[in-house]
Amino acid sequence: MRVVVVAAVVAASLVAAPALAQPALRRPTVERVITATADARDAARIGDRVYVATEGGLLVLKDGRVERRYGPTDGLPGARLRSVSVVDGELWIGAVEGTARATVGEDGLHVTETHDVRRVRRVARFGDAIWLASYGGGLHRLRDGHLEPVSLGAAHAYVRLTDLLVHDGELWVATQGVGILRVGEDGRVRSRIRQGDGLASHYLWRLAPAGDRVLVTSIAGLSVVGPAGVERGHAWTASARRLPVRDLRAAVVVDDTLWLGTYGRGLYRASTRGGRVHAVTGTGPVHALVADGAGVLVAHEQGLARASESRATPIVEGGLSTGDVTALANAFGTLWVGTFGHGLARMHRGELVPVATERWSLDRRINDLAVSGRGASQRLWIATDRGLWWHDGRVFSRVEDPSGPSWIHTTSLDVDRHGAVWVTTGREVCRYQSDRWRCWTGDATFPVAQLHAVTTDAEGRVWVGGLHGLYELDPRTDRFTRHTVSSGDLPVDWVTAVVPWGRGVMAGTYHGGLAIGDGARFTTVAEGPGGLPSGWVNPHAIRRIGDDVWIGTLERGLVVGRPGAWQHLTTADGLPSDDVTDVLADASGVWVATRGGLARVAR
Repeated sequence: MRVVVVAAVVAASLVAAPALAQPALRRPTVERVITATADARDAARIGDRVYVATEGGLLVLKDGRVERRYGPTDGLPGARLRSVSVVDGELWIGAVEGTARATVGEDGLHVTETHDVRRVRRVARFGDAIWLASYGGGLHRLRDGHLEPVSLGAAHAYVRLTDLLVHDGELWVATQGVGILRVGEDGRVRSRIRQGDGLASHYLWRLAPAGDRVLVTSIAGLSVVGPAGVERGHAWTASARRLPVRDLRAAVVVDDTLWLGTYGRGLYRASTRGGRVHAVTGTGPVHALVADGAGVLVAHEQGLARASESRATPIVEGGLSTGDVTALANAFGTLWVGTFGHGLARMHRGELVPVATERWSLDRRINDLAVSGRGASQRLWIATDRGLWWHDGRVFSRVEDPSGPSWIHTTSLDVDRHGAVWVTTGREVCRYQSDRWRCWTGDATFPVAQLHAVTTDAEGRVWVGGLHGLYELDPRTDRFTRHTVSSGDLPVDWVTAVVPWGRGVMAGTYHGGLAIGDGARFTTVAEGPGGLPSGWVNPHAIRRIGDDVWIGTLERGLVVGRPGAWQHLTTADGLPSDDVTDVLADASGVWVATRGGLARVAR
């Protein structure tokens, strides 16, 4: 049950916390956005312009240069795009958060409608309807202004769709698990092309026309489907078998060249007559290929490139390598950014650049960052999915102390006022002080499971948030006190974030809002009128900045303020995503990390 607490009751319980009589908050404003435009997922051409769907928005290119970027403030559902399709001269833009339809004019794009169909991989006109294929959401049909789902089958594979192609009077649907579905205008599956018919795999990526044939790319290579069915011995299939990896994401025929885009080894080309394949340098893992004169445009993990012969020339590069930002820290005089899946980046001359960590085998799945010490003794601590690391400005080292945290899912970090480093993992909470480690593991009062956050308050108590409640540790006595729904202290037991507040702690939860303790009792600030704009707090995503807290929420934006006085920022205000994961203040503003990139916010 949701509980809305009257502001006066909350204020009375917060000894030494900011008073409600303070002046109204000044609304923060987004000044700068850094997104993952370096990760290009799809591209399409209309006239002399190329439209590129990236992890950081839609880029419009003319004459090989970026003319404009479109994002959430322009009407797109989000910045993390998955596809761009041309239908009847209009653009359909598939994002993680939804789908947009836009008209194209000399004055730019104009979003005319949006739909809550997420992760759309392709949109096509077939018969009297427009069809949308979603990865995870299945097939949808838009007819006479009405959008409806179309059931293709009961298994999960029938909703994991990767491409559409209108071919030979049918709608061909590529799936991840059941091959190609051939669908009629009534939405019914007429037939299926499967592995037993000659497809390399049931797990497909793209369908591309090549005359009266269709090129089918999959996790196991290339298949060619002709008028009589799958052509098992086709020369193009034989060429693709010569690739060093089988995960083939895209293929296209341009004149007498077969272009092959792989996810593991980049771009290759071969003659349409068959034979050996030739590597094309200058691209990362490929997502899509678009014919471009005698060559191809390559949408890949490091940007967009134009390829001809043996080399690809960058057109779009730079920015974050992924929009999935998880953690922020200021260390060694600059900003450090942790991402989930693409490691670390740092600010250099006003731009974010990747940090090369391969020689130290640092796990690229970063969960949290923290900084301890000063000057020559400063350390950047890095919590990853495979243990804890630290960096001294020169090398990266893994914590391998038998008394320290284990090499498992390391989730959050905190440095207390005495310089001790606190760490949570899936199994323990640990402290590093005076070059020595100590860890506390579960017992009857401290059932360890998915710990998400740790902090210390003004009284020296340690607070740990986890799946089963909020734990209060007195390091002097090693005594744990557990606060839960049953004890009357929490709105829900899943505590994701903690921050010092007054003489106690403010704890954020999943879907229950805030629980605020002053050392004696707890009060709740729930989502709703007079309460929080959103009660879904992301792991370790509460930061105290001055007299306010900045709260990152799950797909509901950024909440700033104090009990009784909140401001709410979303993608409509310029954030690259509403999934906010971390906040970091410096002398002139606040950096806000999201699943769609990084925002600079003035306060």
